[in-house]
Amino acid sequence: MSDDVNDLDEILQVLKLKKGHANKQTLKDYIDLLFKWHEKNNILSTRNRKYFLQRDMHDSLSILDYLPQGNVLDIGTGAGIPGMLLSFFTTDNIILLDRRQNAIRFLEHAKLKLGLNNVRIIKSDINEMNIDESLGCVLIKNFSNKIVSKLSFEDKINYIAKVIRNRIDLNIPIYILTGSIALKTKDFSDELKARLRSDFIVTKIQTPYFDTNRYLLEIRYV
Repeated sequence: MSDDVNDLDEILQVLKLKKGHANKQTLKDYIDLLFKWHEKNNILSTRNRKYFLQRDMHDSLSILDYLPQGNVLDIGTGAGIPGMLLSFFTTDNIILLDRRQNAIRFLEHAKLKLGLNNVRIIKSDINEMNIDESLGCVLIKNFSNKIVSKLSFEDKINYIAKVIRNRIDLNIPIYILTGSIALKTKDFSDELKARLRSDFIVTKIQTPYFDTNRYLLEIRYV
């Protein structure tokens, strides 16, 4: 466990996130809960704690400076990545939405165990969600369903943007944490850009741990 603490300290230092002992302990407790739950319920893509810290946690927390103020809706949050991780570093409300019961059970357990007052959990499909809180932005990392999984990247972005705007708000900024596929937005057709009335802004997530990078794609209505 001492390696975890050292890795955690290093990542917080790399990201220049200064938190007190209590907050760091809560973050560590979340990671312990996460991997304990994962042993029996398979809610992560890796069993390697170091990889999780350096890739998922680092990249998730890297986006803090790019998100606008206000409440955040994390769609398809799974085990709370990135939403629950972000909740440790903001006073805004983080709304975690997922349709899978396994994910919801873990999130509710973690929220109760860690005493997270700025986290709200909703079990819903994206096409049926009803959000009654004002939002600063919508955040997506690993969202997929039977429709999205069969679409090209351009069609996927079109689908996600239309559903979110129809269900929430036309002007809501949408952020997608993804891989280098985000660079394909420069090749999006003029027809799609006109139909969505959107600007696409791609930010490279800098990391000292890997040769490959993740990217933050912002979809902003214009």
